[in-house]
Amino acid sequence: MLGPKVLLRALVLCATLGSTPMAMAAETEGDMVLSAPVPAREETRLVLPDIPELESRPRAIVLQIPDGDTLRLTDRRVIRLACIDAPDLALSQPTLFTNQELREENFHVEKDEETQAKGTKKGQRSRRHVEQYFAVEARDALRKLALKRHVTLRAEASRKDPQGRLLADVVLEDGTSLAAFLVENGFAYVVHDPHFPQGYLDALYALQQKAMQARRGFWGRILELEAARLPWTGNTETRLFYSGNDVRSQQIKPRLRMYFGTLLDAFSSGYAPARSRDFWPAADKK
Repeated sequence: MLGPKVLLRALVLCATLGSTPMAMAAETEGDMVLSAPVPAREETRLVLPDIPELESRPRAIVLQIPDGDTLRLTDRRVIRLACIDAPDLALSQPTLFTNQELREENFHVEKDEETQAKGTKKGQRSRRHVEQYFAVEARDALRKLALKRHVTLRAEASRKDPQGRLLADVVLEDGTSLAAFLVENGFAYVVHDPHFPQGYLDALYALQQKAMQARRGFWGRILELEAARLPWTGNTETRLFYSGNDVRSQQIKPRLRMYFGTLLDAFSSGYAPARSRDFWPAADKK
C-alpha cells in the first residue's frame, strides 16, 4: 500500500502536470518519482481574417520577386504586399518588364494595352540607396515560398502606391498569406493601413509580437542596436514614429503625439518607422 508521502507527492505532481492522482501514484515508489508524463504542447497558428478578393483579375501566377515585398505577375501587374515593409535592397527594381526578362521566363505573358502604350523603357523607374540588413534574406525567403506559384489577390478596393504597384494581400493556394509569413518569421514589419480591416492588422501585429519576443529574423539584431534604446515620437493618426532629431516629429500636433522609451515600445504599440534608414543597419559585407 502506498504511504501518505507518496500520495501527497502524487497530488502535487498531478496538479502541475494535469494527470490524475492514481496514475501518478502508480508511477511512484517510496519517495522517488520514477517517471512523469509531460503533456504535449499544442501548436497553434493564427488564421488571418478573410478579405474580399479583387474584383478585377484576382488570380495570377508569380513571375518574378525583385525584393522582399514586391511581386511581378505573368499578366504584367506589379504587386506591393500591403500592410508590411521589408528591408530595402541596394537598387529598387524597375516596375515594368524588359523584353529580355520576358524571354528568360517560360510563361505565357498576357499583353497589357496600358503597358504597351507607355513603352517599357519609359515606364521603368529605379532608385539607388544603401542595401539594408536582411534585405537579401527577405527576398530569398519570399522567392522560395511564392515564385512561380498560383496566388490570389485580396483587397477591399483597388489601390496603388506612389510607385504604381497594386496594394494587396497575396495568398497561396493553400491559404498562406505572404505578408503573414514574412512578419511571422522576422523578414518584414507591419505598417498600418486604414484601408484594410482592423482584424487583419491585429492578426499581423500578433505575429509580429511573437517574432520580436523570439528574436526571429532581423529582430535579433534590430532590437539590440544602440538606437533601439533611444526615445521615439509617434503620430497617433498615421501610426508612424520618428527619431527625436527628425524635424517631422516636431511638426506633429501635440494632441497626436505619442512618446516611446525604446524601439521595442514603438513596434509593440503598433507603430512603424516613418524612415527606417534613420536606424536600420546596412547589409553585412560578404
